[in-house]
Amino acid sequence: MKVCRRGVAVSWICAVIGALAWIWPAGTGAADGPGKSRNLSPAEARELIRANAGDPGFVLLDVRTPGEFGEGRIEGAKLLDYRSPSFREEASRLDRKRKYLVYCRTGNRSAGAVEVLEELGIGEIRHLEGGIVKWKEAGLPTVK
Repeated sequence: MKVCRRGVAVSWICAVIGALAWIWPAGTGAADGPGKSRNLSPAEARELIRANAGDPGFVLLDVRTPGEFGEGRIEGAKLLDYRSPSFREEASRLDRKRKYLVYCRTGNRSAGAVEVLEELGIGEIRHLEGGIVKWKEAGLPTVK
């Protein structure tokens, strides 16, 4: 009887963990849909940029400072300075129906920016993990 109870308990625990994994993909970046983001490697980000070349519904968003932006950026990026006091206000004017790929220098500021965009109800958001530093380390191009 003890073996049977133990088996039921283990089955119950597995079912609960499975259910939590299904409804709460926290931190994995795997959740898609409105208000959800996903982390991309530099190679994945490059493919996303290529796949959306010329699509006005896709925006590459650089959230670094204007000085950093001027030193070099991913081609086609638009600047929206995360450190600006008006960041939230400017972000609130973004088109919620567009798809956004967000990056900064190392991924810290852009992670914060992604949170703000999600709070504002921006639709599809992707995040370049490791920022432009990892992009460059992968040998991918930038422009001035």
